[in-house]
Amino acid sequence: MPTVVIIGAGTMGAGIAQVAAQAGWDVQLCDLSADALARGVSGIRAQFARLAEKGRISTEEAERAAARVRAIARLADLAPADRAPADRAWADLAIEAVIERLDVKHATFAALEKALPAHAVLATNTSSLSVGAIARAVRDPSRVIGMHFFNPAPLMPLVEVIAAAASRPDAVDFGAATARAWGKTAVHAKDTPGFIVNRVARGYYLEALRLLGEHVSTVEKIDKVMKELGGFKMGPFELMDLVGLDVNYSVSLSVWEQMQRHPRFEPHEIQRRLVDQGCLGRKTGRGFYDYTGPSPVSAFPSVKTAFTLPPEVEQAVHNFAAAASVTDPHTPCRYIFARILCAILNEAALARQEGVASASDIDIAMKLGTNYPHGPLEWADRIGRDEVHKMLACLEAHTSAGRFRSAFETTQRTHIEPGR
Repeated sequence: MPTVVIIGAGTMGAGIAQVAAQAGWDVQLCDLSADALARGVSGIRAQFARLAEKGRISTEEAERAAARVRAIARLADLAPADRAPADRAWADLAIEAVIERLDVKHATFAALEKALPAHAVLATNTSSLSVGAIARAVRDPSRVIGMHFFNPAPLMPLVEVIAAAASRPDAVDFGAATARAWGKTAVHAKDTPGFIVNRVARGYYLEALRLLGEHVSTVEKIDKVMKELGGFKMGPFELMDLVGLDVNYSVSLSVWEQMQRHPRFEPHEIQRRLVDQGCLGRKTGRGFYDYTGPSPVSAFPSVKTAFTLPPEVEQAVHNFAAAASVTDPHTPCRYIFARILCAILNEAALARQEGVASASDIDIAMKLGTNYPHGPLEWADRIGRDEVHKMLACLEAHTSAGRFRSAFETTQRTHIEPGR
């Protein structure tokens, strides 16, 4: 049986271990914390037992899958010190799922390189750090790739497979083939800040926060608009609360710093204040909504003020909304929808232009990784790239800092063909 070593027995590491074991791989799950390791293994066994109870797998399958997971307290247990390097423990793949700190990841990868045979591919599950920067900890960075799973790993169908500058093509292909063998959809991405999903999705959160900060509307109204007009399963504030405001803010901050602090990615003061106050969303009972009662209620004292759009902006908004098949006639609702959606569509087009991923992989990633109703580039085609460009140009002319500089200006009449 193929073997995977997973470092980190927290939510992500244990989830990935469950996926691998259920797919028939032997799993060595490692964590320096004995308590975390025990919780991770017991949690995996409980998940398999629940799947059997629900009839999704047989009791025998659940027992076999659980037996494939072995807990190890130290990487040294993989390769005892009295054995020669050629006798190192056999493993085909290692996946690191530790805290998002470069120093911790460097220490982890240096230890993995010593413990595992030269053929083993070393993957990081980082969501926001540079794979190439992580690979600097090893002598052979060509064996290092990114395999970014989404939480919860057993349920989310997407894996972003990231190639750093030094990554060997066969290592990248192995990562993608492994993800598919584990029942996931693999998309390929270049090693750039946020990869596909965490880059393109920034506009959904950040533009909503800006609209809130400008008193254009309230938390509840912005969420309602994006669900009813955009077809999103959750509004941006509901989603931030679900993910965790601290996690969402940390990713925004990381992408912003790596993107030379471009204003498109600048984290918002509202979110920072809530994080500082410990209001992190569902996990603390309070974020943009209060979850302590029978149903969530707004917890953010947002103020909606009357605003008037310049005539040319209002006309562009109505034209864009009509092209997007929006039937709600109210200008403020259409404006919220247009601003947030345009930020998403433009970032997807920029990512494609910069070679981060193919058009098809960008669309697949956003539909599977964030449950968007349409892929952003497909969506732009439905609306019409000319119309998207006109809306972006109008927003850019009436906002500051170059946030809406259109990526469709040079592509509006040319369909972007998908490719690797």
